[in-house]
Amino acid sequence: MAHQHKVDSEEPSVRGTRRRSLLRAGLALPLGSTALLVACGGGGGGNSGGLPFAPVATVPPPAPAPEVTPPSPTPAPVIVEAPPVEAPPPKPVQKAVKNIRVLNLQTPTFTPPDNQRLAGEDIKTYTQRALQEKFALLSDALTEGLPKKSAESDLCYFVVPEFFWNVNWDAVKNEDEIKVFSNTCVGEVQKHVRALIALFPQEQYGKLALLPGTAQVLKKQIDGTTPAPVPAGTVVADKDLPAYEALNYVLVIDNFSKANPDGSRPIAMWPKRNVSGSDFDTNNRTTVMKNARAYWKVRLTSLIDILVLKESTTTASYYADGKEFKGFDNDPLGGVPFGVDVCLDYMRAYTDRKYLRMTQIEDTNYIIDFLIACGMSADPSNHQYLPSVQYIVQNDGMTYPGQGYDASGNPNPPTTVSVRSSNFPHRRTKTASLCGP
Repeated sequence: MAHQHKVDSEEPSVRGTRRRSLLRAGLALPLGSTALLVACGGGGGGNSGGLPFAPVATVPPPAPAPEVTPPSPTPAPVIVEAPPVEAPPPKPVQKAVKNIRVLNLQTPTFTPPDNQRLAGEDIKTYTQRALQEKFALLSDALTEGLPKKSAESDLCYFVVPEFFWNVNWDAVKNEDEIKVFSNTCVGEVQKHVRALIALFPQEQYGKLALLPGTAQVLKKQIDGTTPAPVPAGTVVADKDLPAYEALNYVLVIDNFSKANPDGSRPIAMWPKRNVSGSDFDTNNRTTVMKNARAYWKVRLTSLIDILVLKESTTTASYYADGKEFKGFDNDPLGGVPFGVDVCLDYMRAYTDRKYLRMTQIEDTNYIIDFLIACGMSADPSNHQYLPSVQYIVQNDGMTYPGQGYDASGNPNPPTTVSVRSSNFPHRRTKTASLCGP
């Protein structure tokens, strides 16, 4: 059933300062349309072309230098302005109210699918096969649930939960296969996302934007040293385990933005910053300090123990006009900017690092906040949202339901996006309009 909710047409939408700068530094996925993404250390199944990109096998960030205060017998008084407590005031602009439609695909993602790697099958072939099956599920869901262009909406979002693209880590047998698996996953997921949007052209289906769930891969950190071989049977100290950084990200693409010179669709990548203790098997949430950085101790498989950095350094990026940019273009339609929180980031988005992620967003006064999660509930009554947020859309792969709320915290119709009582894969979707005409 579709529900409508009226937005006051006399109240203007708000937009913050838009930012666009060429991507020059920081870890980010290259998003070119061909020979995509040598993103997890190079080789081993990655493509060799595409945009220049700092290898994901990166030097860990240096430990923070201790602050040293020079002695002064009579220090002069210094007045430091307190940081702002709230976001900068929104800049009102006159925009027509948009009729936004949301389709939430509800499917459990907390428990990965069984390891179905065949005897003698290489890890790249297995990963490609598993991801092809996930692409087929999304294609079927959109084919069944997406109305034709006759539906009265300015834009339809298709939202999928966190970890949708994950393949069971139990299929990985050693560190070399971690690299091959991660490289393959990065390239294949982008290929499938591009193929999915191509199946639903604007001329037939109207304007469509995909937030098709996240993919999680691992990038090994390199400190410039070669570890000595570990004799068989030797117990490795936690701090000496190989260190990795997790990249858990959602790709955002639409069927209406101006095409790149090569005809491909613009695409954006938004990464999760905070790694949860439930993202991997974290040995009862064991924390290990290494080079003054906090890591999870992770039992990746029964054969592999590693460390995973608790806070990813990956930054958002997008590919448009044939170039890659630093940041996140969050208003492709114009007048309806949106934000994305991936699971644990939702809880920590507006704490002491409130403005860290805001610097990556082009329009900081967004109206819709998408919570793509696997075990994180929206809390519209208590969460400190930006003043501009009017709607919250939740899609959770652990608990269901995918829900929408208005800014007052009311989860009931007419703003509920979809609710299912049982937790099982389902290829159909339910829809609701967040903004009425």
